[in-house]
Order: sequence, then structure tokens, then C-alpha cells
Amino acid sequence: MTLGDLYEHNILNIIRVLLITSFTLGMMSCLTSFKFHVKKVLLLFGVYLVWIGISSWAIIYFAGFFTFTHCMFFTISVPAIALTYYMDCSTPAQSVFNYATQVLFSYILAIIILLTNTAVHGNAGSYFLILCAAYILVILLEYKYLRKPFLELTKAVQIGWGPLSLIPVSFCMLMIFIANYPTHYANEPFRIVYMIGNVILILIVYFLVYQSILRQYRYQMLSHHKHILTLQISTMEKQARNMHATEEKLKILRHDIRHFSNIMQTCLHNGSIEEANQLLSDLEAAVGKVEINTYCNDSIINSVLAFYLNLAESEGIEVQTAFTAPPAGKFDSLSFSVVLANALENALNACKEESGQRIIKLKSRNIGGQFLLELSNTCRKTVLFDKEGIPISQKGLGHGIGTRSILFFAKQTHSMVNFQQENGFFTLQVIAHAK
Repeated sequence: MTLGDLYEHNILNIIRVLLITSFTLGMMSCLTSFKFHVKKVLLLFGVYLVWIGISSWAIIYFAGFFTFTHCMFFTISVPAIALTYYMDCSTPAQSVFNYATQVLFSYILAIIILLTNTAVHGNAGSYFLILCAAYILVILLEYKYLRKPFLELTKAVQIGWGPLSLIPVSFCMLMIFIANYPTHYANEPFRIVYMIGNVILILIVYFLVYQSILRQYRYQMLSHHKHILTLQISTMEKQARNMHATEEKLKILRHDIRHFSNIMQTCLHNGSIEEANQLLSDLEAAVGKVEINTYCNDSIINSVLAFYLNLAESEGIEVQTAFTAPPAGKFDSLSFSVVLANALENALNACKEESGQRIIKLKSRNIGGQFLLELSNTCRKTVLFDKEGIPISQKGLGHGIGTRSILFFAKQTHSMVNFQQENGFFTLQVIAHAK
């Protein structure tokens, strides 16, 4: 397959289109978290490829290959973007950015392969061999090196994708225009120089886009951590004020206990049992009013627990706790309290969206140098998970950072994190190894 072969061999061109389309779908899938199971995804892709085969054959057979190149963006690219978006978990703008980028680079790769085969005077066999080898290599490299960082960025950075999505769409349309209008570049080879210039410009722009997204990601993580730290300071200040107020109440209570004691002795001496029981009830009520919520002996972690769990109880959410703090001196209390705040905030927000009985269960313990934490909350609606078992946020802008912060802590401490949904409860489990 060379530039000259584009004028004939319709069957080879149809095979070429099907192969490139299939490989492009593979590139799209590398950077996509699908909503559906593998069988349904493959079925939908199969239906799409049947459409590509029939429509491409009809256009090439009745109107010629070059007419097909003028309309393939609408018959191939647009349906592919729409189909993959239907199966994707990302926002519309993120999906368009991903798919248009893959279409753009697939188109460039297809041109490079065709020009390379022409330069070495290859035939159809060598062309298809180079085509398969190049695309398979690109798909493997994308899956191994780009999938994880790209999915992490798209989950963490939820703003700015609208304008960014216009970049690959514009470049894609520009590349197709340079290559196909007013005639195909096979008829005017000097236009290859224009395409090379466009490719260089694309690489520069994408490098700047990557730097911009990375800066935004770092800014959002710093802002989120600043918010959590500010919240910790405010809760600790509130806890300190509450403890101070409690101490004042205890002073008053200690002073009044003498009077309670004298009155109690008088009641007992006179045989006034009913009055004595009432006096004890009043004393118990007075002591209850100065009760301090203490969940663990770590003041920083306890302040976070007191803030969120008291807030949950004020929302009518049942709280069940059996919490033991991480080993002293083996875990950074501040870092762990950030993780705990994120997890409790997610649990609290999830319970607020539920009706009926709502429960938050928190338990932890230390076993053999490991700290085990389990946090469960009522969650009856279905939660979607990606292939790594990470819950996919469905709330749009500004959400999902808390989960990323938990995963960052796990990575830094070489801990294991597990998310699951079962029997109407969403559960976070953390196994943190001591330093």
C-alpha cells in the first residue's frame, strides 16, 4: 500500500479503514474507564465496526476513495466519539478531549505509516505489517505509561476541560483539512510539509496543556489540604473552647456537690426516699451536661472525630464507634487526621443524601504493627468503580479530591486501601503499616 495505491484497490482500502478504526478504538479504550462490563463494550464496538465496514464500502465503491476521505470524519470519528462517550464515566468535556486526541494522533500515525511504506517502496503486505506493529506498540505504551496518570488527573482536575477539549477538535479538523482539501495530499505531496509543521505545533501545544493540567492538579491538592488543615485548626480551637467551658461547669458542679451532699443526708435522715431519688436524678442530669466526647487519646485525631461525629449526630445520623488511635510515634497524626477528615466528610455527605435510617460505623485497632481502619456508611444507591476498584465520583465539579487524598496517603505509607459496597453500606478499609 503506497500513495499511488490510493487510486485503486478498494478492498485493501476498506481493510485499511477497518484496521485503523479498530486500533483507534483500542487507543481510546486505554485512557477510558467504562461504565459497562467487557462483554457489552465489545458488543457495542462490534456493531460500530459493522457500520464502518458497510458505510466505508458504500462510499468508496460508489464515490471513490478521495470522496470517502472528505467525509470520514463524520462517518467514522464522530460516531466513535459519541459511542465511547456513551460508555465513559468521565464528564463530557473530558471525554471529548480524550477521544478527539486519540483520533488526531491515530490520523497522524496512519499518515506516517503510509508515507514510511511509500519511502521504502513497500507493498500492501509490508504496509499492513507496519500498521499492525505500530498501532499495537502505541496501545501497549499508552496502557502501561499513560492510563493511570491520565485517569488520576481527570478524576482530580474537574475544571477547565471545556476550553481544553477544543484544542484536539480544532487540530483534528485542521489536519484533515490540510490532508484532504481541496484534493488529497497524494495528489499534492508538497502539502506533507504543512502537515509536518502542524504536527510540531500539536506537540508544543500538548506539552503546554500537560503543564497547565499538572499545575492545576497540584493547586487543587494544595487548596484541598489547606482547607482540611484550616478545618482541623478550627475544630481544635472549638474543642479547646468546649473543654474550657466544661472545666468551668465542673468547678461549679464540684462547688454544688457539697450542697447536694448535705441535702441528701437530710433527706435520708428524714426518710424522704422519693426526694432523694429526685435529687440523684438532678445530679445525674447535671453531670451529663458536662460530658466530654473523647474517642481516642490523640488530641489532633480526637478533634477531627469529635467535629464530624458530633455533626453527624446533629443531622440525625446514628454513629457507632470503636476507635483506637494509631501507635504513638509510628504514624504522623496530622497526615492521618487529614485522611480521617476526608473519609468522614465523604461518609457524612453520602448519608445526607439518604432517607430512612442512616448509620456511620467507625472502628479501628492495632494488630502486630499494623493499624486497621474500617469506616462504613449507609449507601443504598449504586456506586460505580473503575478497574482499579476506586469509586467514581458522579457529583461533578470539585468532587473526588478527598478519595485521591486517601489514596495519596496510602501510597506514601505503603498501605492498602479497599473500597466496597455491600448490603446497603459503602465501606472504606485501610491497612496501614507502621514505619
